[in-house]
Parts: sequence; structure tokens; C-alpha cells
Amino acid sequence: GREPDKKHPFGYGRIEYLSAMIISVIVLYAGVTSFIESVKKIISPQTPEYSIASLVIVGVAVVVKIVLGRYVKSVGTKVNSDSLINSGEDATLDSVISASTLVAAVIFMIFGLSLEAWLGAIISLVIIKSGIEMLKDTISQILGERSDPDLAKSIKQTVTEFEGVEGAYDLVLNNYGPDAWNGSVHIEVPDTYS
Repeated sequence: GREPDKKHPFGYGRIEYLSAMIISVIVLYAGVTSFIESVKKIISPQTPEYSIASLVIVGVAVVVKIVLGRYVKSVGTKVNSDSLINSGEDATLDSVISASTLVAAVIFMIFGLSLEAWLGAIISLVIIKSGIEMLKDTISQILGERSDPDLAKSIKQTVTEFEGVEGAYDLVLNNYGPDAWNGSVHIEVPDTYS
């Protein structure tokens, strides 16, 4: 939201893409480290110990992370912020990890079967996939994606509504952050104009 200045005449909107990329890398890192720890526990299993208090805390954490994730994601969608959307996704993925821990604990307490490491490995793969997808989307935006065809059509239509403009061609749009575009367009006017 910082206003353009002399050094950055198109504003600071692209920082949104960099912060979204950092969050994507954090999600990816969390998935990889979680997978490594799960594999270690599969190779060298340990008998888990659970208490009712710890399970209640994990249950509350799951609910809080789901609510937080949904809220942050909805705000990110509303203000067109990829970094907030990715943060909301990260909180949601955290809730999935916590929920899997809760499920594994209940299964262990009822059946005596320890699935925590296996569930952790599966969920870690899902998190790794999400991190890669978030990173891929963000890098694509940094590299420069094609502008929305409806936006380009709307701009050309608006330009040709001016008196004397008979056509609009070669529209070039550059993205400088969410909802921040700069561009140029060639217009056709009668050859009798000075």
C-alpha cells in the first residue's frame, strides 16, 4: 500500500510477490523437515505418550488454526494479497498436521496402534506439494504472466470510445503488484489530424 516515490515510481506492490515466495519456501521447508522426522520415527519407532490435557490443547489448537487460516485467507482474497492467502494456507496446513496428531493419538489410545509417523509422512507429502504449488505460482507472477484478456479488452474498448480514436493496438501491460498495472497502447486516428 506504500505510495510511489521518486526511487520507485510504480510503487511497492511487487513486494507482495516476494513475501508470498518467502512464505511458500517456509511451507516447503516445514513439509520437508516434517517428512524427514516422520521417516526417522518410522525407521526407529518410539512408543508415544499422550495425556488428556495435551490432547485437549492440540484439539483447541486445531480449531484456532482452522479459524485463523480461513480468516487470513479471506482477508488475502479480499485485498488481493498472495502473501496473506499463502499465510492462511500455511495456518490451514498446520491445523491438518495437528489434527493428524490428534487422530493418531486417539487410535493409539483405543487400539494401541502407533500410526503417528505414517500419518506424519503422508501429511508431509501433502504439505510439500502445497509448498511447491505456492512457490510455482509466485515465481510465475514474478517472471511476468500474461495480463487478463478481459482487462486488455476493457482497456482497448475504453480507449476507442474517445472521439477520433478509430482503433487501439499493441497493448502492453506490466504488472507492478496486485491491482497495479502500467502500460502503453498504440491508437489509430484519421490521417487528416495534425
